[in-house]
Amino acid sequence: MANIKHAGRKRKLNVGDGDRPYQKRQSKKFKEMNKDLKEVQPTPPSHLDKHGKWLWRQIVPELQKIGNIKYLDQLNLAALCSAYSDFRTAEEEIAKDGPYPLAYIEVPQVMTYKNAKGKEVQKIVKVTKQVQDKTKPNPMFSVKNTAERTMKTLCADLGMSFNARAAANIESENYHAQNKHAETSSRSPLGLVKFNGV
Repeated sequence: MANIKHAGRKRKLNVGDGDRPYQKRQSKKFKEMNKDLKEVQPTPPSHLDKHGKWLWRQIVPELQKIGNIKYLDQLNLAALCSAYSDFRTAEEEIAKDGPYPLAYIEVPQVMTYKNAKGKEVQKIVKVTKQVQDKTKPNPMFSVKNTAERTMKTLCADLGMSFNARAAANIESENYHAQNKHAETSSRSPLGLVKFNGV
């Protein structure tokens, strides 16, 4: 069964004069609800490792500039930082171990030594060697791919993808810019597009 609250078109946070009345009401209600919510903490949670903490410190100030991130979003933000940490750890392991997993195999080797009587004796012994098992890929590729998918989903949920930012901000800005310059651009059907400085 579909989730009714998330069905249909995505909600717009910024509305313009040309938007429908229900969109204006939704936007106003959303902004009023978020007005009193606590801000997200600027310091990373202690459970994150070095990669997760680094990402937290990089993106929280940027998300606060946008203004849509609140304390309630901290769980998603922590999950994003954790997925980023998994991604970085997997990359480091792949760089260290190579594209194939390491395996231990026993290789027969001839060993020559002198016995107590001084006579040379050859004996076959098994020596354990570490080699790459080229029959299957490094399992860290699976960890890396899962982390990439998780990061992509969480980035979109937190408004960190180009499309999410564009849907939230650029639509209303373009609408107002087009109305403001309607008189000057009435000669061209392309609106704000100018060719050769005209």
